[in-house]
Amino acid sequence: MWIVGALMILSVGLLKVLVMKYRLKKMERRLVKVAIQDESWQESEQMTLMGIHYTHPSFKRLDELLSSKDRSFQNVVVFLDAPPFIHLLKQRAWNSCRSVRHTPEWSNSRWLALLNGETVAYQWDGQKLHHYTEVEMLLERKIRVFQLEEEQLCTQQSADNFL
Repeated sequence: MWIVGALMILSVGLLKVLVMKYRLKKMERRLVKVAIQDESWQESEQMTLMGIHYTHPSFKRLDELLSSKDRSFQNVVVFLDAPPFIHLLKQRAWNSCRSVRHTPEWSNSRWLALLNGETVAYQWDGQKLHHYTEVEMLLERKIRVFQLEEEQLCTQQSADNFL
């Protein structure tokens, strides 16, 4: 009998956690839609939003990746939490990104509510918001996927030209 009671308590607790998670996702979606309207972006547009703190252990690797001038970063918006001189340097170095913003200057941005001052990334695919804590791995994957898509496109075009 006590097992049934314990299972019922666990199921009620699990239900509350699921409801809270659903509400959080709904709030995030609403926040993203309002922030996209503030930016005058298309809601269906795929965007990657990154918050980077310059003291984060992976900052050096993130800098290398973003400085690579890869075209896969054209839809990336970076909020850099760093001193102004570092922001200016990285704004020039990371010019393949859509924009590199200085966090203190954008303190009223709704995006910062999502980023919460951490080195994280959010990817909006037009319908759903995906959260990534391993920003370095996301950027490496983004480069690989973009290169594969370009190779497939080139292969398809050369096959079409051959026919």
